[in-house]
This record gives sequence, C-alpha cells and structure tokens, in this order.
Amino acid sequence: MVQPVENLTALRLRLLARHTHPRLSDWYLATCEVLATAPVQGMADLITPNLTGSQMSLGIRRELLIDVAIGATLHLRARLGSSADILAEPHPDPGDFRVERP
Repeated sequence: MVQPVENLTALRLRLLARHTHPRLSDWYLATCEVLATAPVQGMADLITPNLTGSQMSLGIRRELLIDVAIGATLHLRARLGSSADILAEPHPDPGDFRVERP
C-alpha cells in the first residue's frame, strides 16, 4: 500500500459560491478564485502544480464560513487528499485561517 504524501499549501482565495459538500457532513464545497498559493515550510505542495485554471473547488468546514459573504477573501491552508479532494484544514491554528470582508 502506498503511503500518502503529507502535504499542505497556503492559499489566498476569493469565495465565489458554496454548497453542501456531497460526501462530508458539516462541510461546504466552495468554489473560489485562486488569488495566490505558497508552499508551507516542511510540507509538500501538491495543489499548486495541479491547478488547471484560476478557479478551484475545495471542502471547507461549515463552521469556518459562518457569516462569510460571497466575494470575501479567504486565507487558509489546504491539502490534497487521497481521493483527489482538496480540503481546508478543519481546525486551523489561530492565524492560519482568516477572512477579509468584501
């Protein structure tokens, strides 16, 4: 069995839409415009090389998006999961998730 690669990427995104995640309860599947990506020290960046355009979809825990309006800028860290889903950190440390209101 192949061991998954530990990976994490810092992202700056503009929230364009969100819907209930089709497989993860208490998560949204968010569609975002990618504004910037950056590697996280000591972790592989598997997201940036696989971007195919200026938009991406990723899972974000619903609690993190309470009162966040469409058009807000999100600063977060995410990983590429084993099923090729991109998932934001579910319980980020203070400072690793923030929102700029539109």
